[in-house]
Amino acid sequence: MTPTILIGDIHADFAAAKRLIAHEEARAGRRLPSVQVGDYGFGHWSPAERREVGMFHARNRRHRFLRGNHDRLEDAQDCAGFLPDGTVIGGILFLGGADGAFPGIGDTEIGQDEMDQILRDLQQAQSRPSVIISHDAPQFIAERIAAEIAHASTGSGSVARPAMAEALSTSRTRAFLTEVFAIVQPRLWIFGHWHHAWAYDESNTHFRAMGFQEAFTVSLPWLETE
Repeated sequence: MTPTILIGDIHADFAAAKRLIAHEEARAGRRLPSVQVGDYGFGHWSPAERREVGMFHARNRRHRFLRGNHDRLEDAQDCAGFLPDGTVIGGILFLGGADGAFPGIGDTEIGQDEMDQILRDLQQAQSRPSVIISHDAPQFIAERIAAEIAHASTGSGSVARPAMAEALSTSRTRAFLTEVFAIVQPRLWIFGHWHHAWAYDESNTHFRAMGFQEAFTVSLPWLETE
């Protein structure tokens, strides 16, 4: 088990990501690996900012990231630290992407053929991951967190109605993640996308949604050198 920094959506605020890492490492008293859960900023940074991000990850391979629905896959996958969808390291499965791309970013969901292959691999695996880190969440979890956001936003209909509308629709990504949950039943599932710090237990799985620009450190089943 390795203490690992988890970082929520940052929406191209790279300075915030570095501050969050520095804060968690200062608390630990040593360098730590990190995983940013998507909506990092690929496709939104200036060329100079993009070079800075690339140099940071090339020099600090312990810091990794998923892609979200605000990230351009072509930019993200060329950067050191990128975790391709379906990657399994140690006991952790990584799954990026979500429905609802930012204009100009392109398709940000995992392709259907890739989804099918990931599901086959999980079904056939001799051992299954105990932790999943993803950008979005299974459909039933999305509905619960959206309902909580809507409840907390009572009186500000412009916030509450879109949250509920998204939960009531079924995206291809959330349907896929629901199938992943049925196969894997992990002990821990951490995700971003919703910009709302939230926790919920379903059967033997603890779900933890990350707030916008939130960070915390948790012990995960992988090695720092992996």
